Amino acid sequence: MCIRYAYLSLILITNAGCLEHEKADEPIFFDASVYSDSGEPNYESSTNLIKCASMSNHCTTSTGSLFSKANGRADGILHALIETTDRQCDGVNDDHVVLQISILNQIQRLVISVHDIDILSKNAPLIGPAFSEGWHTGMDLDYVRDLNVHSADFKPATMAEVTHFICAFLEVGAPVSVFAYSDGQRPDSAHQVHRNNAYPDGAVVARPESSAPVYLLFRYTDQSF
Repeated sequence: MCIRYAYLSLILITNAGCLEHEKADEPIFFDASVYSDSGEPNYESSTNLIKCASMSNHCTTSTGSLFSKANGRADGILHALIETTDRQCDGVNDDHVVLQISILNQIQRLVISVHDIDILSKNAPLIGPAFSEGWHTGMDLDYVRDLNVHSADFKPATMAEVTHFICAFLEVGAPVSVFAYSDGQRPDSAHQVHRNNAYPDGAVVARPESSAPVYLLFRYTDQSF
């Protein structure tokens, strides 16, 4: 019997029993659950922490101008993930993770709060049209209506755990979708990637182009719905 493992070195044991290296530009999604005896995702595994720390290696200061004032879904390729503790990238935010996403050859910033946040992952089809690079406005997401989740479903997490939760499901070089809001003042940036009481919700969607997208959902600890 052959067992398949995912390493940072991207070495796989194949069914033929020999070792084979994956191409560097073919992303492998990290399966966080294999690192937990309880079956729950272990976002604090050493493997995930090493991976997370490396995801900002290609961060850039050159950003684009695609975001108009709107709620929308940003579809693109993950270029970098910048942790709150990062010291090598510009634009670090002390209580937000920054995703740099390549969209139509421009780098856009998606800013995700990690302070006083509870987390949840949810498998569900991608809401709206199929994944296609761009800023798709008028895309409204509601956690209750569209995903049938409520505040009691979320799990408490520290800032570090929220960050590592995001890292565990994403890969640099892989497609990602983000439901977010841009106020139009910074056309390179969008935010509100969490439950919002007065307007559409935000979320990160891993594997949006696949048959099994995974929504990463966030709520502030004082929100009830």
